[in-house]
Amino acid sequence: AVRDAYYQHVGNQHTDMMLLLGDNAYNIGTDAEYQRGIFENMYETMLKKTVVWSCPGNHDLLSASSATQSGPYYEIFSFPRMGEAGGAPSGTEAYYSFDYANVHFISLDSYGSDRSPNGAMMTWLQNDLAMLTADWIVAFWHHPVYSQGSHNSDNDWDSQGRMQDMRENFLPVLEAAGVDLVLS
Repeated sequence: AVRDAYYQHVGNQHTDMMLLLGDNAYNIGTDAEYQRGIFENMYETMLKKTVVWSCPGNHDLLSASSATQSGPYYEIFSFPRMGEAGGAPSGTEAYYSFDYANVHFISLDSYGSDRSPNGAMMTWLQNDLAMLTADWIVAFWHHPVYSQGSHNSDNDWDSQGRMQDMRENFLPVLEAAGVDLVLS
């Protein structure tokens, strides 16, 4: 229903890109689940003509590994590791950045990568932000920094500190750098 409403809304207008915010395949991120959830009878028309960028969610990484960049998520998608789409080289597809026109996009891994203040992802992020010249900065990752309801970021009971880590470690760095929008 959401896909059909989007297609009706945009009509013949071009879609510049799709951002997938994690948990792209349920239940455990198998290839068959991706085929069913994204590729078969779902987004084929859009995927033929639109670039897709993604960040991993917990369901994506139940059958994949950010540490080894292996498993269905990393076999299906290819993301820039060496700064080939703009930004600092991260050396991994788990987190990366890219430029589109005057917008710099930063994809972070809130599930499978080290979220500590001194970890590799934070070091890369600080390097990436230090070299920016874009007018707009958009960051995206799966686990929200603020959430209520079935996933409560105040007690983060089901995410093993992921929401809190992203809120306390990464959000201040992004805010200090003038990030314009965070999506999760």
